[in-house]
Amino acid sequence: MREFIHQGLKLEYEVSGTGIPLLFLHGMGGSTKQIHSACQPSQNIQLIAMNQQGHGESDVNWEHLDFNRLGDDAVSLLDNLHIEKAYLAGISMGAAVSLNAASRYPDRVRGLLLIRNAWTDKPMSEEVRTAYRDLGMSLKNGGPEAFYQTEGWNIVKECSSYTKQAFLSPFFEPASVKNWQKYLILPGKAPVDSLTGLTMLNMPVTILANKNDLCHPYEYGEYLHTHIPGSTFVEIPDKDSGKAEHNAMINQALHSLLPISS
Repeated sequence: MREFIHQGLKLEYEVSGTGIPLLFLHGMGGSTKQIHSACQPSQNIQLIAMNQQGHGESDVNWEHLDFNRLGDDAVSLLDNLHIEKAYLAGISMGAAVSLNAASRYPDRVRGLLLIRNAWTDKPMSEEVRTAYRDLGMSLKNGGPEAFYQTEGWNIVKECSSYTKQAFLSPFFEPASVKNWQKYLILPGKAPVDSLTGLTMLNMPVTILANKNDLCHPYEYGEYLHTHIPGSTFVEIPDKDSGKAEHNAMINQALHSLLPISS
């Protein structure tokens, strides 16, 4: 892992390959490992992945953690690499950060791939925020057994196997245990200030959504598609019913968005 400093924070990143710059951002609780497990870029892509604030060994400023700060981090990484303009892709929180960066720095973004959106132009739903709040407090105070006693677990336990695993795996990930606050803070934030932030986007945008997913409602993908002019919308299988096809369609969408040969 390499490091760069932005606003006094040490942030980790990786670069692999050469060609068209693609900054691919992980989801909340994830890391660069999530990107490498989902993305198999062609030899014509320079893949850039970073551990965002509060993930991996990257630092975090809890007093100012929001999507504007995370979007600034992403653009600062491009500056650090002397990249004037790049494609952005993101999963869940990474999609929200990509959306923020594109709306605030449109001249730096050639195109967007938004995968399994957990935010629109608003914070997460109250139900999902409750689940994440209880997850965060259980990471702080008690572990899985404490989480099983919460309202949040009562919400999660009725969901897909993938969703349940996504809420239990943080208890076994040191970065999530250490940085439990992110689960309380980010679900209550919005990626863009208003609907105008979506309607003013003028770069190519591809949106991927799947059903059967508490934290990434299919309707969020449809909503973004409705309000982002000229965007492309693709339904992909959920991870329970077809993980291999899920990842294959992510890569297909990526190769369709970028001007590369297969």
